Formats: sequence, structure tokens, C-alpha cells
Amino acid sequence: MEFLRAFRPPFLTDAERAQLLDGLAHACRHAGEPIGLIIDARASGEPEARAVSLFAVWEIPAAARPRAVLVYANAATRRFAVIGGEEIQQVAPPAFWTQVRSELQRHFDDERYCDGLFKAIAQIAIQLHFHFHPTLPEDAPPPIAAADSKPPL
Repeated sequence: MEFLRAFRPPFLTDAERAQLLDGLAHACRHAGEPIGLIIDARASGEPEARAVSLFAVWEIPAAARPRAVLVYANAATRRFAVIGGEEIQQVAPPAFWTQVRSELQRHFDDERYCDGLFKAIAQIAIQLHFHFHPTLPEDAPPPIAAADSKPPL
């Protein structure tokens, strides 16, 4: 198994890292709230626990923490976690969090890490903007399909 891992492509290329940084900056401007992305190169253990610990020490203003979201990815294990502050966890519907994680998992399963992270960050920015900084009455979050519902025609 180690032999095969040695030939695995890198988690992200330099171009993909640059694309993610640009996308993250744009998403933060749109959201009006902090969105963080941490890619661990060697950390071990459960990604959720690591993300919680990183969220706790993330250097952001205390007033922003309840609305902040951290996307964490482990490059070594190809696993991820998405952690949100108390306010965003309360106002964004549970189906939203399920959908973000499900789509991120699908992208990771397909080894399309950049696409998955980029899309997750964009979805999070839309939710943050809608719940905390709507500018137009017609602003609405994207539709979220329940796990057992059929997609619209």
C-alpha cells in the first residue's frame, strides 16, 4: 500500500492553491464573515477533532467567531471537516451542512480536491451572506434538496 501511495498525485498543485486563495478572498468579501481554509500536510487523527481545535485557536475577533466557518482538509489522509460558529450553525439549515459535506466527500472520492474545496467555500459564503448580510429582498440561499427528495425538474 505504501508503494502505491508514493505515486499518488499531490493533494493540490500550485495553480490549484492559487485558485483556492483567490476564491477564498472573494468568498470572504461576499460573505462579510470569516471563512478559513486550513490544509494540513501531516496531521493525524480525526479531522473533525483537529478542525475543532484549530477553530478554537483561529486568530479572529471574538465577535466574529460565532459566524465564522472553517474548512479543514488533511492532505495526507485525504479527509476533511467543516466547522461553523454557534450563530451560523443555528441559522443555516441542517440540510445545508449535510449537503456541503456530502458534495465535498464526493469530490474527495473522485480526487477532485480543489473543486470540492472551492465549491464548499462558495456555498458557505452564500449562506453567510444570506443570513447575516442580505442586501436585496430577493436574496435567497440556494435551494437545498433533502436527502430523500427528488431534484426539481
